[in-house]
Amino acid sequence: MAFDTLKPLGPTINYTEKFKAEKDFFEKEFQQYLDEWQQTAVMVINQAKKYGDRAELHHKPYGKWETYTWNQMAEIMFAVAAALLEYGIKEEDKIGIFSTNRAEWHLADLGSQLIRCIPVPIYATNTEQETEYIVNDAEIKVLFVGSQVHYDRTYALLDRCPTLEKIVVFHRGTKIHDDERVIMWDDFLNEGRAANRKSEVEEIMKRAHYDDICTIIYTSGTTGEPKGAVHTHKTLMHNSYAVGRYTQKGYTDEHSTLCMLPLSHVLERSWDYGCFSVGLQIFYCEDHNEVLEYLQETNPTTFNSAPRLFEKIYSTIHAEIKNASPIEQKIFNWSVDVGRQHGDLCLAGIKPGPFLTLKRKIADKLVLGKLRGLFGKNIDHVNYGGAALNAEIEKFFFYCGILITGGYGLTETSPVISMNGPEFFRFGSVGPCTPLAEARIDPETGEIQARGPNIFKEYYKKPEQTKEAFTEDGWFKTGDIGHFDDDGYLYITDRLKDIIVTSGGKNIAPQMIEIIMAEDHYIEYIAVVGDGRKYVSALIVPSYESLEDWAKKEGIKFSSRAELIKNPKVISFYQNIINKRQENLGQVERIKKFTLLENEFSQETGEITPTMKVKRKVVEEKYKDLIDAMYDE
Repeated sequence: MAFDTLKPLGPTINYTEKFKAEKDFFEKEFQQYLDEWQQTAVMVINQAKKYGDRAELHHKPYGKWETYTWNQMAEIMFAVAAALLEYGIKEEDKIGIFSTNRAEWHLADLGSQLIRCIPVPIYATNTEQETEYIVNDAEIKVLFVGSQVHYDRTYALLDRCPTLEKIVVFHRGTKIHDDERVIMWDDFLNEGRAANRKSEVEEIMKRAHYDDICTIIYTSGTTGEPKGAVHTHKTLMHNSYAVGRYTQKGYTDEHSTLCMLPLSHVLERSWDYGCFSVGLQIFYCEDHNEVLEYLQETNPTTFNSAPRLFEKIYSTIHAEIKNASPIEQKIFNWSVDVGRQHGDLCLAGIKPGPFLTLKRKIADKLVLGKLRGLFGKNIDHVNYGGAALNAEIEKFFFYCGILITGGYGLTETSPVISMNGPEFFRFGSVGPCTPLAEARIDPETGEIQARGPNIFKEYYKKPEQTKEAFTEDGWFKTGDIGHFDDDGYLYITDRLKDIIVTSGGKNIAPQMIEIIMAEDHYIEYIAVVGDGRKYVSALIVPSYESLEDWAKKEGIKFSSRAELIKNPKVISFYQNIINKRQENLGQVERIKKFTLLENEFSQETGEITPTMKVKRKVVEEKYKDLIDAMYDE
């Protein structure tokens, strides 16, 4: 990214109001977009006619990269559709996908859409019980599964779930039962090819329309059992249109994205649909723990991520600098400061002078280019979503030469309601509302409410909960608290249900405190508590790999994690971290007591959702005794 020429469109322009004022233009343009593509899978088939033998999908489930061209994608999609017809699957039947990110995920998704089936994604980390709930609730008939672990969690469901008729296994080498209800992916495709049903598929495609149901996406369930959000092709295509209009502008089939957020997450799904619409190549990352290695191998132009990736990289960089030599620290700090001076001028729309530009080039050579290289050689712009990211981290990477911008939305909103993009952004905000999406703030509760073509149709088979999700005048109630600044940029404060009210009547937003603390290299998870109590406390899951390295350097002997976290030096170490990070918080917001936890939070043990969000109520119930102990006088 050329930071000597980067100039945001201007801090005085209110984009939320600008897009609202241009509503008629955007409605016409979006309608043209819908009329051209009609439906996601049909769009991909049409794109295949345009791009032919150009590469599009890249994955490496067997240790080395494999590529699918557009023509190969189209052929496989028709084979998927024909095979499903052979099994008696009809239009609007539900098809499940339970797998990590890989090419087959999209091919099964798009192939089933060709015959107007409704794909239902299931998080690859879901337990057998969670998967069973979704299969039964959505009435899934055919379930595509990724590898051995997913097959092992689902085979028994063939006998327990009345609607489930078939399991199709993606990964070659998976050990399956000798059961006609189970088939490997390659054999499944061959059955479709042999069926010779292409003309029948094409007839069904003619009935495809953007108002068809595209998918049912189950919420990750931070406050109860998952609910199936029903989306049409139009709701998801709004995000492809509105987000892609700015973040994918200028991208072509020569550019690429790394598909690293779970495809079961609505953000990655709608983003990739947008990538198909502009020909952007997709590389799949199956394991988010190996994302840095994937970035080095694939050198993407752009990608989506959760904020935790940037928090971890940021904290790791600063932890390593603390252990560096004095001269290395001096070079690092000088380089970052030069990047800051240069970047701040660019943000203000002022062209840096020749001397500062020269210093910037030197800083880039010494430090900043190496930091940027962590994301590959070609990175242009990165989006994040799912949670907030501290503005200081956004600025740090900007000074290094990487524009990282956030957006906001929910499963029910496709997901993007608002977003920052390369042409307009404000650090710490989640941007202005996207074209045709609207948001307002409830004057009594501060809740963000939304409406527009991106809002879901309903919760599947839950009419009462659907009704409760909307205001009387038709706005979707997000459950999040926020505000707009004078220029129309939206800021998220907290979840409405998460607000802590102390016994002294003070309202405290725990997520803000958690974001500040979670930046630290030695904190993996933190849950701030204190509702109805005298003061704020916290449960902290240490980043054990980092903590154990520190303890060994400090000569602290331990035989277990339980022994380690009870060591007075370790407790003092974390107290110092907390004290330093909460210096700028108000007195009532400061953590007075904390407890280090021996076990990590996980989806299996119930403390976090598949999207890595802490289930606050579960944590408070599970660790009630530890919490109570922090308030014993």
